[in-house]
Formats: sequence, C-alpha cells, structure tokens
Amino acid sequence: MADFSQAGVVPTLHDLGHRTADDLERDLRSWAADRPVALVIPCLASDVGAEAFDEMVGELAGADWLAHIVVGLDEAGEADCRRARGLLERLPQRCDVLWNDSPAMVAVEQRLRDRGLAPRSRGKGRNVWYCLGAVLAGESGDVIAMHDADIVGYSRELPARLVYPVAHPGFGYAFAKGYYHRVTEGRFGGRVTRLLVAPLVRALRAQAGDHQYLRFLEAFRYPLAGETAMEAAVAASLRIPSHWGMDIGILSDVFARCDPSSICQVSVADAYDHKHQELSADDPSAGLRRMSIDVTATMIRRLGPDAVDGAAGLCEAYLAAAHDLVRHYANDAELNGYLVDVAAEQATAEVFARSVADGAALCREDPGESSLNPSWRHVLEAAPDIAPLLVEALDATR
Repeated sequence: MADFSQAGVVPTLHDLGHRTADDLERDLRSWAADRPVALVIPCLASDVGAEAFDEMVGELAGADWLAHIVVGLDEAGEADCRRARGLLERLPQRCDVLWNDSPAMVAVEQRLRDRGLAPRSRGKGRNVWYCLGAVLAGESGDVIAMHDADIVGYSRELPARLVYPVAHPGFGYAFAKGYYHRVTEGRFGGRVTRLLVAPLVRALRAQAGDHQYLRFLEAFRYPLAGETAMEAAVAASLRIPSHWGMDIGILSDVFARCDPSSICQVSVADAYDHKHQELSADDPSAGLRRMSIDVTATMIRRLGPDAVDGAAGLCEAYLAAAHDLVRHYANDAELNGYLVDVAAEQATAEVFARSVADGAALCREDPGESSLNPSWRHVLEAAPDIAPLLVEALDATR
C-alpha cells in the first residue's frame, strides 16, 4: 500500500488503491455542469503519428466529463493538422486543434508582436501559452488541466485523478501537480528531477539558508512533471517561460501567486513513461543539457541574485549532494529489483554540474527572466481584440 504521510509544506493526495477510475469519474460528471473542465495537450506533428497518441485518444473517449480538449500542434503542416483533426473526430467531447503555424495564428502572433505581447521564442512553452489563451478566450473551462501527448500506457484515470482536487467543490485547491514514479524497462528514469533538481535544492539551501521557496520545491515528489490542473484564474495569471524550464517555471510562478494552502500534489499513475531526451553532454543547446541549464537558471532567479555566493561553491555543494543521492537511488533500486548504473548516474551528475555553472552564469548576466511570456490576464486586458481571433483560429481547423 502507498504511504499516507504529509511531511512537506504541500499537501499530498495519494492513491491508496481504494477508488477506481469509474468511481472518480462519477463525481467529476456530477460537478461538470458547474465546474467545466478543459484539457490541454501540447504536441508535435511527430506525436500525432505515434501509437501513444492514438491510444490516448481512445482512452479519452470514455472521459465524457471533460467539456473541451485542445490539442496544441507545433512543427506541423496542413496535412498534419487534418490528421490530428481526423483522430479526434471519434471523441464525444468538444475537441479543437490549435495549429500554431496556421495563417490565423500567424496573424494573431503578428498583432501581439506589434504591441510587444508576443511569445518570446518558439517551443513547448509557446504552445502551452497559446492553448491556455484559447481556452481562456473561449471561457470553455473553469478548471484547465494539461499533460503531454507521448505518455506510454495512458489511462483516463490519469486526468481524472489530476483534475479531481481542483474540480472538487469543497477541497479548496486552485492548483494541483501530478506525480508518479518513472521506471522504464527495469531502470529508474526521471534523471533531471533525481540528479539535478533534488541535489540542487540541497546545495541552494546550503548557500541561501532555509528559504521558503526551496522548502516548497523540496515538498514535490516530481517537480518537473508536465501534468498540472488549475483554476482558470490561476492560468490567466501565470507568466510561462518559453524555454525548457517551463514546468519548474510554472511551479515557481504558482508559488509566487497562490496561497500555499491552495496548492497540492496528487498521485496520477502507478508508473509513467514517455519518450526520453538525449543527455547531449557536450551540447548545451540540446537535450537534457539544455533543459538542466534552463531549470537551474529558473530556480536561481526565483531566489534572487544575492542568494548564491559563487558558482564554484554551488557546484561543489551540488556534486556532494548528487553523489549521496546516487547511492540512495542505487540502494532503493536494488531493494525493489530494479537497476541503476551507478557509474552512468555519477557521470550524468558531472554533466549537470556544468549545467549548474552555466545556469548560474546566465543569472549573473541577466538577473531577470527575459524569456517569460506575459500573463493572459495582461494580454486580454491590453488587447481585448485578441480573444475572438483565438476563438476563430480554433474554429478554422474544424
């Protein structure tokens, strides 16, 4: 049985194996009229052609408590958009494809650019930002959930458990973060969470002290999970990063904007897998190397420019914490019949130590966060004509 401990500053809602997906969905259906739920799925054209996405669509057919599904489509042509649209036609919910390279969206982005409100760069953060804007503009969800498009072994229990704490009329949560364990083919996954974020939080605490933000991050079992659910008002207030630190950036912004008692984490799957990024050890512009730099910079900027005394001391403290954790992961894996390649884990930590140094250097050069997209509350107040254009862009792909 899963544990039921509440050790951190963030409430943890466990899966104790007592309620089925059907049971949870009965509640969600009863709340649907008063608390409509929208689901955002950012994806690439290559995701749409994959088996995982097809299986996901099949599972979502049973999630009739969802009011609206928006698939944000990047790096796609018109044929990719038609294929995505065709796959979604079997779903009973309202479904839309937001083709981010469509003529309609190009026109939207130009209007935003003319007013200094456009996304800072391309990437997943931009995709998610536009999807949230489309849901908010159409007012199709009081609760907005989000997860990736490449989840292997997807079950509709995942969105049901993710949404439940925020949709529940009495819980009082405005934001929920999903968590799970990452084991693939008998090996531990989640390298950036395990080997970067966890030891980096310890290293930052050694330099910055018992900072509330660090205690907040440390409370999350999977702070880099892409599965979130939030009230529409929270989604409208967020400034989402365009870079690969999007998930830690959203969590950091939620920390700044939400009452701690309105934030929780919830178990959404027994095990979880999706496509894996390459480490790209010698290329700081790609793979997990790039992600680890962006994550590091996001965390340091949230603490403030004076929180870190120097990159050398931070890297030393990080490596000491990472080497301890590698041993702990190896012991945990062996006890449970899994594998951890200790030498490979130590080598990955060495690569991430370079990322810590690079991230700290970025923060010295640019203490602010220039890659943050404006909040949709600000955009829709400053440019109210954008809302109908986003709705029209959704309609254009039907």
